[in-house]
Amino acid sequence: MEYLTTGQIAEFLSLTPRTIQRYINNGVLKAHKLPGRGNNRVSVQDFAKFCEDHAVPCPEQVEALLEKPKVLVIEDDLEMLKSMGRIIRQSNWEPILAADGFQAGKLLHEHCPSVMTLDVNIPGINGLDILKFTREQPGFSHIKIIIVSGSANQYLHTAIIDGADAIVQKPFKNKVLIKTISDLLEH
Repeated sequence: MEYLTTGQIAEFLSLTPRTIQRYINNGVLKAHKLPGRGNNRVSVQDFAKFCEDHAVPCPEQVEALLEKPKVLVIEDDLEMLKSMGRIIRQSNWEPILAADGFQAGKLLHEHCPSVMTLDVNIPGINGLDILKFTREQPGFSHIKIIIVSGSANQYLHTAIIDGADAIVQKPFKNKVLIKTISDLLEH
């Protein structure tokens, strides 16, 4: 999730940071106080809602942040999960990270991503079962699914039959993952 400072919001609205601080203190603009110096941060979604509620045009930069495609990454190897999250974030997409099948199901319903990367061998629910479940749900039929697995060759035929849109073999180069996600988002 992206956050804005009171200074950024003041600049967007051509107001002083003190005015933005008053909005926050009076509960007009929802913010989160940081530990330490007590600076505030406002989520992009909360700022967009503030603009909508007060009939203020939402700045283009904020609109762009709101429209980031979400990519759900389901991977049980925590280092790989973090690495894929960084790659996705650096490509200006919003990563949503799940370390097991149950967490993935919860996040799938909460965020309804545009793309999902899926390791086949994950604890809890098997990755192929998640693939089948996702394809059987009408609300998730638009999600592009990439199988990312070290054993992808073993499951290649089954994954394609069950509805995978692409397969990326581990280990992979960052460029390969980025291109695969990019290509799927364009179609």
